[in-house]
Amino acid sequence: MNIKEYTKKDGTKVYRTNVYLGVDSLTGKQVRTSVTAKSRKMCETKAHQSINNFINNGSTIAREKVVFDNFESLALSWFESYKLTVKENSVSVADNYLHNYILPPLGSYKLSKITPVLLQELVNKWAQNADTAEIVNGRREKGKCKDYKLLLNFIKRILDFGMQLGAIEDNPAIKVFPPKLKTRTSNKIKYFDNVELKQFLTYLDTLDPTVTNQKSKTLYKLLLATGLRVGEALALSWSDINFSDKSVSITKTLIQQSNVIQEGTKTKESNRILFLDNETIQLLKVWQKSQNDGAISLHDSLVFSYHQKTRTYELERLKLVSHFKHAGVPNIGFHGFRHTHASLLMNNDVNPKEIQRRLGHADYAITMNTYSHLAKSKEKETAEKFGNILKAL
Repeated sequence: MNIKEYTKKDGTKVYRTNVYLGVDSLTGKQVRTSVTAKSRKMCETKAHQSINNFINNGSTIAREKVVFDNFESLALSWFESYKLTVKENSVSVADNYLHNYILPPLGSYKLSKITPVLLQELVNKWAQNADTAEIVNGRREKGKCKDYKLLLNFIKRILDFGMQLGAIEDNPAIKVFPPKLKTRTSNKIKYFDNVELKQFLTYLDTLDPTVTNQKSKTLYKLLLATGLRVGEALALSWSDINFSDKSVSITKTLIQQSNVIQEGTKTKESNRILFLDNETIQLLKVWQKSQNDGAISLHDSLVFSYHQKTRTYELERLKLVSHFKHAGVPNIGFHGFRHTHASLLMNNDVNPKEIQRRLGHADYAITMNTYSHLAKSKEKETAEKFGNILKAL
């Protein structure tokens, strides 16, 4: 360190040095400063203090260091920024994880007390809960979700946010490693086999022709015919249906928790146009006439509404469970219609790439990993085909 001695006009001696602090993390520019003291030793001490202050402020001089009372105050500050960058469904998921999993065990901790050991113990506990939780209807007990890797990722992002603000010097979460989730046979997807599907469709066709039953029947058959997610179907407006082209445009989704329609679907690939069979088109036309008691609507209403009113997702779900019970078929949930649609296509030799596009999956691997086993009935047929190929040589 080059410390120089200077004599002031009044004759007193001072010591001064130029200090290189580093590269500003916000501006990308090199930062230098100078310090002055009455002694060489004090000048050296002040130089080191300047470097430490720069580092503790997040390696920047562009803002003042931010102080948070505890982890909860930091997390909520991060959440306010996060909400501006994602869709409403992602906001709802993050809010659930924060208030039900992350903040209860960590919220009151001072940031300086959050260590890799503390976080590793917490993640291990989440993993153990997920491994031992009872699974009912494909769902783990409340408070024992399997997404502990995602929970850890949220903690990492929150603490990274704290580093950017200069509230902490490093991120202890990067030293934490989530255990592997044990395979549970209960994760088997639910769908109708051919016998169950025929039984359910027969039941729908025997329902009393009330408006409520007609709406439910149209919704269920549309889901079976398209593989739409239920949120995508409940968000459809009549302007999304092209009767002349026999197609439906999917560009929105219903957020189940808030019952609010969000522009944009789950992924970019989920924005898609699907063609419909003649029977589904005819079913939609009949429902459109019944929707307003035969009157012509002047509004672009939701497809699955009645006189501009819609039921919440939860009420629709309860209605579906009731229909399953009366039909005498398993409760496969709304998503089971999507799985049934995929299984029918898979077992009838539809190109998996077309199935991926129809379902709106972002990745071909998602389609194959989820549904390839549904084509088991085709394996013997494939073996026979191979044998015939050899005979034909």
